[in-house]
Amino acid sequence: AGTAAAAAASTAGAAALEGEDAAAGADWPIVVMLESPAEDAVPPDAVEGTFLAHELQVCWATGAADESHATAVAMVTVKKKITANLLDRHPALKLVAVAFTGYDHVDLEACRQRGIAVANVPDYSTDGTAELCFGLIFSLLRHIPLAHQHVRAGKWTWPPGSELAGKALGMIGTGHIGLRVAEIGKAFKCSKLLGYDIERNAKFLQLGGEYTLSLASLFLHADILIVGVALTEETRGLVSHKLMKLLRPDSIIINCARGAIIDQDAMTKLLQEGRFRAGLDVYEVEPLPADHPLRTIPESHLVTVPHLAYKCQESLRRRSDETLANILAFLSESPQNIVV
Repeated sequence: AGTAAAAAASTAGAAALEGEDAAAGADWPIVVMLESPAEDAVPPDAVEGTFLAHELQVCWATGAADESHATAVAMVTVKKKITANLLDRHPALKLVAVAFTGYDHVDLEACRQRGIAVANVPDYSTDGTAELCFGLIFSLLRHIPLAHQHVRAGKWTWPPGSELAGKALGMIGTGHIGLRVAEIGKAFKCSKLLGYDIERNAKFLQLGGEYTLSLASLFLHADILIVGVALTEETRGLVSHKLMKLLRPDSIIINCARGAIIDQDAMTKLLQEGRFRAGLDVYEVEPLPADHPLRTIPESHLVTVPHLAYKCQESLRRRSDETLANILAFLSESPQNIVV
């Protein structure tokens, strides 16, 4: 249904530029696309058509000089960095529309200095991210990647794994993702829902969640830990070597948030020593370098995926729609989801 709607919007957008409307379209606001807000969930021509249907011209950034960039009023990025130099090449820019929840790749101070607003798309992938957390948990509890290879190798007999039911689930951050993880954990009959956050979430408490007095206490008492905070200057390196040393060999830590929240060098060393287990979707440097030692850690202790928690057809279409809505709201002088 989403693809059909996008195709219809594309047709409508193209039609809007036919005949007399073509001249009028020349005066429509220009949006520079560094990346498609829907990535590969929606074809670029369908994305462009949807914007055209709302009287917005789209200019795809190809790296070549383009005079239209100088008059662009909005810029769309997913993960590409927004630097002061890039902003200076777009002197008419008024809005950076980040088609992502995180915006740590945007030079916010440079935007402030130039009077450029920054909008993001919060919560579009809450369900997909929480679901992947449990995919990684079960991969480790039941050794699914190894069992798959075992069967492919023509083998059969397999040792027992562990249940999730009865485990204490700990959330580092009880915002939207932490809360959704807690809801799912309750359905799986986790014995405790523990959380640590500088702000207490009433909904987490209503679920039966308990807040620990310190982050160290969370690491000591949770069997499975979920990283669910945004990357900021305060949370960079939050999960430190000292905290990770508190974990047990059967402990699990899951990170589908941002790689730099965990001290990756310390984590790598401790995983090599078998001090705990981990499921990772994000890394301090992405793509993860081919020679990074994380790639050599046995799957019994580490399961890795290539930053795909947010990458669901449904969430990407939702993100694209919300990015367009953010631009339209800003141009209508009724901005939404503004972070700067």
